[in-house]
Amino acid sequence: MAKDTCTLIINGKAHKARLGDTLIDAGLDNRIVLPHDCCSGQCETCRVRVVSGAVDDAGTREKDTVLSCLATVEGDAEISYDPVPIVRNTSGRVEDIEEIAPDLLEVRVRTSKPVPWLPGQYVRMRFKGYPARDYSPTFGLDRSTEQDLLTFQIKVYPNSRVSSALGHGINRDHKVSIKGPYGYAFLRRQPGRIILVSTGTGFAPLWSIAVAATMRRGDQTVQMIAGCRHADDLYMRHAVGWLRDQGVPVTLTASDGDDDAVMTARPQDLLPDLRDSDMVYAAGSPSMVDAVRVRALAQDATFFADPFYAADPGFSLLDRILPRKRRQAEPVA
Repeated sequence: MAKDTCTLIINGKAHKARLGDTLIDAGLDNRIVLPHDCCSGQCETCRVRVVSGAVDDAGTREKDTVLSCLATVEGDAEISYDPVPIVRNTSGRVEDIEEIAPDLLEVRVRTSKPVPWLPGQYVRMRFKGYPARDYSPTFGLDRSTEQDLLTFQIKVYPNSRVSSALGHGINRDHKVSIKGPYGYAFLRRQPGRIILVSTGTGFAPLWSIAVAATMRRGDQTVQMIAGCRHADDLYMRHAVGWLRDQGVPVTLTASDGDDDAVMTARPQDLLPDLRDSDMVYAAGSPSMVDAVRVRALAQDATFFADPFYAADPGFSLLDRILPRKRRQAEPVA
């Protein structure tokens, strides 16, 4: 009789698994919840490291990692993943909405209880009466943070169902429900240079990584490249001054830059030569993220990004029948 089970080691502990099961299902059968969100290969939250053994990567392999919602058990194997906060539901209210640049808002939400999140992760937020959207909590531009306060940087898009309502249909004290955190592109504690590349409000999750990594005061080096379509949209100019004061190289770029304080090159063209010990994080437009991914993996660096959907006022959370590497109805914020 053919063998239909094997041994799957998850974070150092051996478990029995059925051949052909996805890694997520194999974990659930053993009461282990691997980090996940969409379970359709879109969100990348479920990416795990294959330490050894027989795993069918289903076309999702990047270096030694695979998406556990699609990759299947083919024989004895060992996988590992970084522990993350438990996904939970939390209620809250809008505490403040402040314009920090034209068509760009800082939205602060006071939660009923603390929401643990790792720098770079995102949450699914629903303003009462509006559809849910994914946004990345971050530090304030002054690096402020409070235990039960979530801060978001949100781009306002005309005629969008959510962002255009901020400050109008959605005001202070508006009820909010939050589920999360999710995401694979969070700050790791492993050694290696951290390189952060963003466009637009993709800066928000990478700002949280930059601040956290810099305040950690280890010997890990950080480098940031932040781009926007126009120089006037570089809302982070003042904030990154603090990073520079800490010795973090920061490059700003825009199509109409001046080649002095603001470069004119595309963010992906400003990447330094990479090493296999480097960790490259990207957030922003899908084309930029994909270009950085190609360059990072070609030089054997480790790459992290959570997919990113372009703004679409008619988007539904069911509309995940889209190419991989894209996320959310309104940009990461």
